Amino acid sequence: MINKTFLAQIKKDLETYQAERNQIINASRDILQSSKSAIFSLHAGKNQEAAKSLSDAEGVIAKLNKSYNKNNRLRFEGSYKASLEEYVEAKTFYQFISGKTLNKLPIASIGPEEYINGLTDLTGELVRQAVLQATKGNYQVLENYRAFTQEIVGFMLNLYLTGSSRQKFDDAKRNLKRLEQIIYEVKLRG
Repeated sequence: MINKTFLAQIKKDLETYQAERNQIINASRDILQSSKSAIFSLHAGKNQEAAKSLSDAEGVIAKLNKSYNKNNRLRFEGSYKASLEEYVEAKTFYQFISGKTLNKLPIASIGPEEYINGLTDLTGELVRQAVLQATKGNYQVLENYRAFTQEIVGFMLNLYLTGSSRQKFDDAKRNLKRLEQIIYEVKLRG
């Protein structure tokens, strides 16, 4: 015989978990969208709009951490982790464009994997920005993009990366080669 109260509690716990998960997924979409918007604004040279988008993302992250991060609940939600990766990419891109030192972000729920994946994705934005700057004739900044990307890749060479982090690291190495190629072509053309 099975205790019906026990089964009712399991059902209630599952429904609570699913409702919370749906709320986390929806809020994570907002973080992702705000982060993507910040990146787009940075490429367009609209740093104030980017700062606003990052602030919006940070507000949603703070609310999620306040409501759901008991017992590290958020660490196990894939949509939240993906949104944090995008946020790390956007925030570090903002730091780079603003001439600030890359540093730990003031959000406790960002784990090492989100940092690694966000930084590797940042290298792609640096390639994109290098192309934009080269087409404008701003060749002097290209070396900064290459050096920063090389520093990221150099750091990650010392890490044992697996899964998606390893794939993203391989992308970062390719991005470094792209930056080197851009600089080479610019120098060839004089």
